[in-house]
Formats: sequence, structure tokens, C-alpha cells
Amino acid sequence: MRREEIDGVTVIQRNVPGTLAASLTFGCGARDEEIDSIGLTHLVQHLVDWTEDHVAENYQDHVWMNETQFLAGGPPDRVAEHFATICSAISNLPPEDLSDAVVGLDADSRYVSNIEEGLRDPWGALLSRRFGPSGYGLSRWPAVDYKLFTADEIRRHVERFFTSGNAVLTLTGEPPQAMRLPLPAGPRVTRSTALVNHEIGPIWYADEVRGVALIISVEPSAEAAFLMWALRSRVAEAVHRAGVALGAEFVCEVVDSTRHELGLRVTPEFGRKGKSFDATVAAELLWAELRRFVSDGIDRVEIADLMPTQDEDPTVDVEWIDAISSLESLTQRELLGTAKIDYWESLSELAGLTPESARDIVSAWLSSAMIVVPYGSTPNLPGTTDASCPTTRFVPTGEVVRPTFSKRFRNKGSLVVGTDALSTVDGDGNVHTVPLSQALVVERFGVIQLAHLGHGCVTTISDFADAADKLRSVLPPRRVRQAARQLSSHW
Repeated sequence: MRREEIDGVTVIQRNVPGTLAASLTFGCGARDEEIDSIGLTHLVQHLVDWTEDHVAENYQDHVWMNETQFLAGGPPDRVAEHFATICSAISNLPPEDLSDAVVGLDADSRYVSNIEEGLRDPWGALLSRRFGPSGYGLSRWPAVDYKLFTADEIRRHVERFFTSGNAVLTLTGEPPQAMRLPLPAGPRVTRSTALVNHEIGPIWYADEVRGVALIISVEPSAEAAFLMWALRSRVAEAVHRAGVALGAEFVCEVVDSTRHELGLRVTPEFGRKGKSFDATVAAELLWAELRRFVSDGIDRVEIADLMPTQDEDPTVDVEWIDAISSLESLTQRELLGTAKIDYWESLSELAGLTPESARDIVSAWLSSAMIVVPYGSTPNLPGTTDASCPTTRFVPTGEVVRPTFSKRFRNKGSLVVGTDALSTVDGDGNVHTVPLSQALVVERFGVIQLAHLGHGCVTTISDFADAADKLRSVLPPRRVRQAARQLSSHW
């Protein structure tokens, strides 16, 4: 591996067979926005695409949780020209014709890593509960209407994050002699990764989610990644055997050098296949497998079964995107001081893993463990605490909104619109209050949902007549949004 600098940008090179591929990565992602500027980083990426001419034969752009990437592959001179053009476009943002640039731009094209179902994704719900309305907690919420962003906001965002000091260029071969990276000057950005909600686990709670999920905080290590993968294997087998889901998915967020968030997500299939999904059973099986891990550890046979059988042949030519992706950990370590750990790439670290040490590692997970289930689920999870959002019996003063006449038979609750808070009252008289400063209203296909950003929870309020219009009158425009596209149109 070689390191150098071009125009103030750190350059990392590791030779990989095949066409030259490169990644210009900025230490700025979805977690670097504010609750009222969600989508701003994606807008910057779009404006770069809108103003530049794509020169390289192959290219891709991404906004992830921690970084924004511009990738290219092809002949060296074309790759060099491609990145020079990108840097020039960044240096001249926003364009004078900003209003034309955002016409027809759909925030639905924004994708946040690991969040596939927008507002109802259980992993996003856990992050919003863990981190509150900042950092990783923003991943659940939809973007602001891009037409509401001002030129000054875009300019300030670029000046802070899209600078030479906050960028890394990674290449699979020698940098072309003509490579120039004319970016605005600026320092490496440091971030706070403090938790907003300091909850001691294990806890579970209910929310407006589709599926169930588990999250735990770990010190980054190959052992932790391997053991969560082993737990995924056990849970996947258990839910499949019970007929409630096809499997379980491993998810991970790289926070900093001291903490990664690892977890599992179990969701129903879309369409008829999803009708057999039982969230209560799925949550109970997930918890039972975690407790079995704590009590019994993992035997050497299971460890051997989960180990990869052979390494990839490094002499085999690979596609350009695979080649540059193989260097992503170098970029992450440079920008974040840490990187996602794929245990099969760190086998030497697993040499000392024993059934006993595995049991000790997993036991330590319980203090940070959180499980989310859909509303209406009441799983039996021994040893956990129900930490669902608190309710009271006190109904605040305000305008009372009842369900539409056709909905009153099944919904006997109400919505109270006060001067400084919104409250939902269920048919049993339980009151959940959301301060206006923490309220976000999300609409899609006639479904209206009220989010408490501080709690990270969501309540559906579609039954209340004219609720959307009333809430628009008391909330700022950026707090009434359209939900991100779901994998299914059925909510």
C-alpha cells in the first residue's frame, strides 16, 4: 500500500488486477445532517451529477451513512479527467440555476444504507431510539422537500464537508500523472457519536414497524462480527423452522473506533408469503437464541462450519466496482478511524476464540440489547424490560379532532392539537404527547403518521379527519414530509 497527497487530498493506492478503478470519498454522509436538513448530502451529490459531464467509462455515486463516494473505472486519463470534473463541480456549488436543478428531483431516490423500508424499517427504528434526532438516528426519517433548501445552506454544507482535507482518493493502481483534485480547502471533520438515549438493556418496545429487530453495541472486533453472524444463522434456522419467516439478516453500522452497532432484522416477505409472519413468535425465537448463546456459548463444530472454506484467488481479474470496493476498508479507516469488519477477512483474530470466550462476549451484549416489535405484539422475553413509549391519563388542552364518522366504530380515540404539543388519545384513555418541537408528520398514499423525534417512535393518525391540514397549520413546512418509497406499496 502506498500513501501520498494530491492537491491536499490523501491518496491511498493498493494494486489490484484489472482496469484502473478509483473512489473519491468524503467524510460526510446521512448522519452529518440535521433533522431539518435531511437529504442535503444527497442533494449535493445530485447537483454534482447534474452539473458535470461524466467522462469515465464506468462510474457510480453513493451517499451512505458515513461517507459520500464518487467511483470511476476505465483508462487512467479518463479516470483522471472524471475526478477533476467532479472536483470542479463541487467547487462551484450551488449552480446559479438551482431551481432548475431540483425540478423533478425525487427524494425517494435517496437510499440510506441498511434501511430498506423507510419509516417502518425496524433497524431504522432502533437507531432512532438509540441516537435520537441526530447522527444515526436520522436514518429512519424521510428527506426534506429538496425545493426548500436554499443556496446558502448548500454552500455552507459544501464548505464544511466537501473539502480536500475531508476527502480520500483510493486507487487500484498508480495515480495518473495528470490527476488533479481542485477541491475547496478545509480540515478533516470530527464528529460526536454520543448516545442521546442512555438506556440499560436488555429492553424491548413496540413501534410502527414492519418486522422485528435486535441491536447491540460492541467494541469493534472480528470475534463480535463472527458471533453475531453465528447468532444470525441460528435465528434464521429457528424462524424458518417455525414457518414465520424465511430467515434473518445481519446488519451493522460503523460508529467510531470504540463502538459498532450490530444487529439482526427479521421481516415478513411481501405479498402472500408474508401472511404467515408472526412478529411475537419471531421476537421470542430471536431472544431465545440469544439467551441460549449466553448460557451455552458456541461449540467448535459450529465455529468450523461458519468459517470460510477457501480464500478468493487474488490473481483472478475482477470487475472494476468489485476491485475498488475491496479497498473500502482502507478509506473508512482513514476517514473514521475504523471500518466495517468482515470476519472472514480477519481469520487470524479468531484463532483464540473458544466456546467459553464466546459465551463471555455475548453475555456482555445484554446490557445494550434492544428489541423492537410492531404495535400489538406482546412477546414473552424473560429478563427484558418493556420500555415502550410512556403514556399518561392526562389529556392536554387543545382542539380535539375525532376520527371520521366511518372510522369511529373501530377507533374511539382522538387527536388533540395544542399550542405547544400534539397528543393522541387511544380508546382506553391512554395519552401519548409529542411536543411540537419534536413532532414530524409523514404522509404517503393517504396514510398520515406522527413521529416523536425524541422518542424515535411513530403513531398512525390517518383516521382523524383533516389531521394533515390541521397539523400543517401548526408545524413548519420542513416538519411535514412525504415518506420515502417502500419496497411495497402496502403499508
